[in-house]
Amino acid sequence: MPKGLCHLNRIVPLELMRQGEVGEVHDIDGLPESVLRLKEIGLREGVRIRMVSTGKPCIVAVGDHRLSYRGDDSAIVLIEVSSE
Repeated sequence: MPKGLCHLNRIVPLELMRQGEVGEVHDIDGLPESVLRLKEIGLREGVRIRMVSTGKPCIVAVGDHRLSYRGDDSAIVLIEVSSE
């Protein structure tokens, strides 16, 4: 990267990512049982994901797996979207 330039990433709720966007799970917050379940299915801090299809539910790629995610009030998944 040229000197003086930096990547600016933004942090958004998972369900607000656009189709094709890639990012990393930044944080998961909510009811402990909901947070635990999300971690069990592969959504945990530091994991790289890609938005396959938007909507409710949306479909995200986590490695070679596809997950259907329907956001609710019990937990929020925050994604640091890459600007690349």
